[in-house]
Order: sequence, then C-alpha cells, then structure tokens
Amino acid sequence: METLKEKIFELYIERLSGNLSAEEEGYVQQMLEQDAAFKAQWLSLEQDAKTLHVKDYLDSINSETALNTIKEGRERNARNRVVMMKKALAAAAVLLIITTGSYVFFFRTATPATKFTAAALQKNKQPVRLLLSHGETVELNKDSSAKTINLHNATLTASNGALQYTSADTMQNTLEVPAGENYKLTLSDGTEVWLNAATQLRFPFHFGVAAREVYVEGEAYFKVAKDAQHPFTVHTTLTSVQVLGTSFNINTYHTGTVQTALVEGSVVTMGKHGEKEALRPGYKADYEAAQGFTTNHFDEEDVLSWRNGVYYYHKMSLTALIEEASRFYGVRFVLDKDKFAGRFVTGLMDRNRLNDFLSDLKTTAHIEYQLSGHEITLK
Repeated sequence: METLKEKIFELYIERLSGNLSAEEEGYVQQMLEQDAAFKAQWLSLEQDAKTLHVKDYLDSINSETALNTIKEGRERNARNRVVMMKKALAAAAVLLIITTGSYVFFFRTATPATKFTAAALQKNKQPVRLLLSHGETVELNKDSSAKTINLHNATLTASNGALQYTSADTMQNTLEVPAGENYKLTLSDGTEVWLNAATQLRFPFHFGVAAREVYVEGEAYFKVAKDAQHPFTVHTTLTSVQVLGTSFNINTYHTGTVQTALVEGSVVTMGKHGEKEALRPGYKADYEAAQGFTTNHFDEEDVLSWRNGVYYYHKMSLTALIEEASRFYGVRFVLDKDKFAGRFVTGLMDRNRLNDFLSDLKTTAHIEYQLSGHEITLK
C-alpha cells in the first residue's frame, strides 16, 4: 500500500514536471495549510530539488536519452528495471513517459510490487506445447527441474524453459509458445532457437541429407550451427532467409511485414516475388510485399532484449503499446482508444513486472486499470 510519504513524493515530482492536475494542486494546497507533516516533507523535497538542480535536469532530459540511461542501468544489473540516479533524490528510480506531446520524467521511491495481478493471471496462462507429426501433443514445463519424456520416435529433455532431444525422425513437428512466454529449442544440428511469445516453429527432429529448413511465425532468434554442406533456411509466409552459420532475429508479428536483423555472419533474405537482400551485421531488412525490402541499421538492445524478458518501446502510441503488451504479458488489455488517441509513450516492459507496468501507467499517464478474469481494462 502506498504510504503518505510516497504520495507526497509523487505529487511533488508531478508538479515539478508540470503534470499536476488542478484537482491534485488543490489537494496539495489544502494539505500544506492543514497538515504539518505533509508541509515538512514537501519543504524538504523542495530544498533537495533546489540543491540538486532537479528542475534543470528535468527540463533538459528527453525521452531517448532517458531510455538509453535505463538501458545502461540494466546492462550493469539485469535485475534492475530502472537505473539509480545519483544526482536525483536518494534511492529513487526513473521512468520516462510522453503524454500528448509533453515530457514527464518521474522519480519515485522503489517499493515492492504487489503480486495480486500476476498471481491472478498466472493460472490462466497457456503452456508451451509440442505438436508431434503423428498428432500427439506434449506440454513442456518451464521450471528448473529437468524432465525426460520418452516418445516412440524421440527422447525429449525439458528444463528451465529449454528443450533438447535425440531422434532420427525427419517428419515435421511444431513448437507453440503462447502469449506471455518464451522458450529455447536446440535443433539436431546444434542450432539454437529462442522463440518469443505467440510464436510457432515448425521443424523436423532430424534434418534430411539435402538441407536444413524450418518455418516460423512470430519472432525468433537463431544462432545457426555452421555446416557448409547443408545451408540453413528459415521460411516465413512472405520471405525466406538462407544462411550457413550466423546469428539473426526474425519477426513476423505485424501482418504483411517481415523484419530480419543480422547480429553476426551474413544472410540473404528473399521476398515472395524473387527479391533478394544481403545483410551485413548490425543491419536489418524490413520486407513488405508491395514495397520490397528496406534496409536500416538497428539497435541490438532494442531488437534482442525480449530474450531477457524486456521490451523497449519508443514514442509508441498507447493503442499500439497495448497490442504489444497483450502479447508480451499473455493477457488481454482493453483500452478506450478514443480517450487515449494521440498519446505516445517511451519506456520499457519487464515480463516479470506486470504490476510495475500497470502502476507506471497509472502514475504517469493517469490510467486506471481493472482486472476481470484474464482481461485488464485500462480507463
């Protein structure tokens, strides 16, 4: 439960950043006149802010700078969702959000997140499933204990969100990762594949003698084992990517578009009409059937952070963010699109911190939320 001290802190930073509503301003004035403890805390914050030049800092910051600062903080400690700011108030965390063209840079004391939302939704999550070629379905665990599953055509070992196997069967199987989850698969040739939420990978337990081919829908990161005699091909509904040994990310989440981002090695990606695009490390190719390929440099942290359960978003509309959040957390978000039209946000989502994500939206964008079954309504 939020303490009075935390409430005062939130109100002060909102006023400092120009985001305090008229109703909240009236409440602050009333409390300053009637509550000695409130006034003492408020005056203390004013003195700290003056000493640390917080107002100048808030005025000078922008969304991309703040997000880069957050990224740097995560690189130092992957468990931190925000970076500690020594120039600002002690033990404060930082979150940046843009609402209707104005910047809000919000500092708040770190408090343990409540668990009720995650607990209520966890029981409704779907399992990772392996659909075998002969029709059988195997549910795969994500806990740390190793589990061996003996099938008539394969032996599976599932442990800590990863699957390995031994088999000589060349028939196609499908690995389904539901919304809100991710999973790792090691193929028979040693190729490692990380699958993001709401993703399917079709693959054989054992590759044939001619080539190595798989099919993906959703998002996956491939670290392909080198084998010059057997090229590796990833097929999507619109493109195919051919490699020998390399690391790359492929994303088909958005209908009509495929993004291929190369981390190391080299790839050639081909469109459905015969178009070809060779990529160098650090570059991505976006393909649309009507326009062909567009190639640009990409930020590796942005593209690959999902493997660590983090998603960065840049100046994204709230309507688009909610679509991403539904897939990322595995819960359906409902948003009043007319009410929040034109609002754009920059920040991050942590898959293990749904409560923090909802709390941040409430604090910085004044969005209330209500949980009902497997659905969260934002209003």
